[in-house]
Amino acid sequence: MSSKRRIRRNQCGRKVRHADEAAARRAIWKLAQAYGGALGYMAAYRCPHCSGWHIGHANARARK
Repeated sequence: MSSKRRIRRNQCGRKVRHADEAAARRAIWKLAQAYGGALGYMAAYRCPHCSGWHIGHANARARK
């Protein structure tokens, strides 16, 4: 069984933490510009572990 600290490290530890939602959305825009818009659907979300904002691929529910 995994400890909560290990789960947090796996879910949050290696990701870039953004100060707010606007900063995370700007990072998505910059990534899209760098990769020619071929990122798929990216989303900003508030992390339950660090209270910062991360970016990642959105799940199917958010894509609709």
